[in-house]
Amino acid sequence: MNAASRELFRQCLLIQLSRIRGFAAPASVLRVGAQVEGFEATLDDVGAEMQYLEDKGLVAVDAKPISPENKRWRLTADGRDYLAQEGLA
Repeated sequence: MNAASRELFRQCLLIQLSRIRGFAAPASVLRVGAQVEGFEATLDDVGAEMQYLEDKGLVAVDAKPISPENKRWRLTADGRDYLAQEGLA
């Protein structure tokens, strides 16, 4: 994936989370959404990009007391601001 398509993929993931406001989504759900949008993504691809977005403060891992290894992400206020600045929300 080149830099331009990676940016679009990241934006796609953020948009998906913005559509389920108030909820968190696992990588498997985000992968399906990305595939619907035309991205050929694996679970590893989604996990890597979600880690990047988490490092940037645009998403956060939803705390789970049971099975914390099965991460779910939610959009942060900074993520919503980013989407608004880019005209994507």
